[in-house]
Amino acid sequence: MQRAGAVMPLRVGLLLEARASDGYVAALCDWLAESRDLELALVLVTDAPPPGRAGRKRRPVAQGPTAPQTAPRTPLLFAGVMAIERQLLRHYEAHRAHLAVVDMAALAAARGVPVRSVAPPAAGFAEAPDPALPPISHTELAGLELDLLVCCDGVTCDERLGGAARLGAIGIDYRRDQITGSAPIGFWETYHRARKTGFAIVRLGRAGEAGQVLVEGAFRTKYSFLLNQAHLFCKAHAQLRRLLGDVAATRRLPAARDPVPYSGCCRAPPGGLHALLYALKLAGRLGMRGARRMLGIRHKWTLSVTRSGWRNAALWRGVPVTAPDGHFWADPFLRVHGGRVYCFVEDYVYATNRAHISVLEITKADVKCLGVALQEGFHLSFPFLFEYGGHLYMSPETSESNQIRIYKCDEFPLRWSLDSVAIDGISAADSMFFEHRGRWWLLTSIDRSGLNDHCSELCLFHAPDPLGGTWTPHPMNPLYIDTDMGRNAGLIVDQGRIYRAAQRQGFDQYGEGLALYEITELDETRYSERKVTDIRHDYLQRSLGSHHISSDGNVTVVDFKTHCFAP
Repeated sequence: MQRAGAVMPLRVGLLLEARASDGYVAALCDWLAESRDLELALVLVTDAPPPGRAGRKRRPVAQGPTAPQTAPRTPLLFAGVMAIERQLLRHYEAHRAHLAVVDMAALAAARGVPVRSVAPPAAGFAEAPDPALPPISHTELAGLELDLLVCCDGVTCDERLGGAARLGAIGIDYRRDQITGSAPIGFWETYHRARKTGFAIVRLGRAGEAGQVLVEGAFRTKYSFLLNQAHLFCKAHAQLRRLLGDVAATRRLPAARDPVPYSGCCRAPPGGLHALLYALKLAGRLGMRGARRMLGIRHKWTLSVTRSGWRNAALWRGVPVTAPDGHFWADPFLRVHGGRVYCFVEDYVYATNRAHISVLEITKADVKCLGVALQEGFHLSFPFLFEYGGHLYMSPETSESNQIRIYKCDEFPLRWSLDSVAIDGISAADSMFFEHRGRWWLLTSIDRSGLNDHCSELCLFHAPDPLGGTWTPHPMNPLYIDTDMGRNAGLIVDQGRIYRAAQRQGFDQYGEGLALYEITELDETRYSERKVTDIRHDYLQRSLGSHHISSDGNVTVVDFKTHCFAP
């Protein structure tokens, strides 16, 4: 019996295309069944699969008026490419189950969740629902008092089903073009070397109508199609779970975003020629990766020091500062102390595949390393510095510990000790603390998928002080789910104006470039910023990317990436 005053869990139903679904839907089912705030009340099966999900055998079924009447036959050459892609995917532990097929009826039944079929079959379905599953009537469906229906695998939802849930029906849309549903998800982005691959979570409307976008985002495109698809699905489902948690807390869907025109091309299925060209491209990418591995070629980050403020910096005049053999230096943060200029950096050691925090001193004559400031049993980077209460603190990137940590300076610049944990149980990177109008603010990049990819989702928190440990999430979270703006690259405060530097990721590349944004509005309910400028990486020869900037008004330091023969 429900206690008086207790909040009832959000009652959710899942609508599936068939009883055989994938591991992502199975994980969602398990997550809902274990949640205290949500209740999986029903699994519905339509047995009407849409085309376009490469990797699993599907019956060719038309879906909606925008879908082709018959799914195109997969070219033989593309089937061969798929066989190669499956072998490649086995090398990525997080995605080995990407093509797994799960009997959702059996899984749900084991969880004590009723599984029913949709009856009568909707127009356009290939066949009647699974005869082993009892059909559900409209009266029975209404009696379940569902709050929300989640449509999985791209299945459509008619008004009768969507109207049975108080908040309607939502689903993940990987095809924002609304042109065709038959192109393999994530293929064309990899084929054309697009920098990012997108998705949206939509509130579904009537058949043939575009859904209302509730959440949208984009992640870095991977070098192979099936890997790109697996990465996209994993990240998108993590955002779906986040959204469901938010809806359970607020009891309402977020406001829909304003629709915008689609200006891309028609994403048609790849033909034999496309499959051949893609196979050649993939062979070239694999060949380059193999050659670099055999020759011991790795990425190396280097600092570039320009002796001017950031506004007037001509970065091509910068003097490169290279770490000793076996190391690289990145993520510079400048600090003026006693009239001397210090630079705290990520000091990466190739032999251990981990980094610690080191300190450099920048003089008029040269740059010298003073030693190690902070070292832990896990990777450290991004040594962000801030002052509070007359003391200096550092918050380095400590995502491996699942904490956002704050260290206090005991003796500048080389002695630091752990002071507090700002947020525990979080996979976050590149956190920045600053004070604004009497409150403290924390900008950080979060990964909810377990893939250790912090390059897309930017979140904001606030607190009365940085050390109290009580950080309130901003209602606009996440601020971005975008590889162009979702990861911090430094913070510059200039004459009271706050500028956030953000990384920009490239096709299968971390740290292609960065941009500066001025924060123009910031309080407990609003956040906005405007783009000031892009910072490219090709101002230096041989540079492959750049992903950080710091300035003290007289000295500006950026980092840039090249290739090197690592020991």
